Amino acid sequence: MAGKQRLYRRLDKADRVAIENGLDKRKSCRQMAAELGRSPSTVADEVSRNRSVSRGPGRGGRAGEAPGDACARLLSWPRCCNGCKLRRYHCSKRWRVEYSAARAQAMADEELSASRMGVDRGEAEFESMMAAIRSDVARGLSPAQIAASRAGQFEVSASTIYRWIERGYAGMSSLELRRKCGYKRRTRAAGPRATAHGEARSFGAFMGLSEEERAAACEMDTVVGARSDRQCLLTLYQRPCKFQLALLMPGKDSESTAGRLDALERAVC
Repeated sequence: MAGKQRLYRRLDKADRVAIENGLDKRKSCRQMAAELGRSPSTVADEVSRNRSVSRGPGRGGRAGEAPGDACARLLSWPRCCNGCKLRRYHCSKRWRVEYSAARAQAMADEELSASRMGVDRGEAEFESMMAAIRSDVARGLSPAQIAASRAGQFEVSASTIYRWIERGYAGMSSLELRRKCGYKRRTRAAGPRATAHGEARSFGAFMGLSEEERAAACEMDTVVGARSDRQCLLTLYQRPCKFQLALLMPGKDSESTAGRLDALERAVC
């Protein structure tokens, strides 16, 4: 009794990798077909259809009919340079063809995508459908809700409605889908905060002084480290002699600053 016939499925990337490896190892078409559970014609057609030009006119693209002066390997099985010892070096042929699983998969995907282009409807029917879809989108319905609510009027999937809208049919765009366009106000940067020591001792007030006063001034600043640090650094910069002094304080407050300055005055005097 014959076994149950296997359901047809397209060649996937794993199948194409196995074909490429088999070609590199110079396996026969029937041997690779038996390992993949396919017919020999499927393997032969795959290699012939999705081989690419590695040298010569049309390099990088799909290989067509082999010219008359092509290598004999390209006129019959394996129809590519895979497994040839002259594949990389010392080959005098101007036209070379190889089978790459990655490029073959890309070409197969592109061919499948191109076959799905277009709309499987008449012009009048399609215009009527798009008018209904546009009306539902204006009411705030999602493509999934449109496909479910319009199932009795026309049969179309939610993914198809998404694709039609993204392609700009009926003048629509993805921005008209509420879930595609989220409205969220950003937090704006706040203005400069007022200094704790007042405007009279700010940097703006210092820059308002004359050049002589700024040159003779002593600049003071406090620096706080990371959050885990519990102490503060007081810096004093004497402009006339370009001398800078750093004092460690227990905290950033007026009492600590006054205490360090008093201690500095006593030490100097």
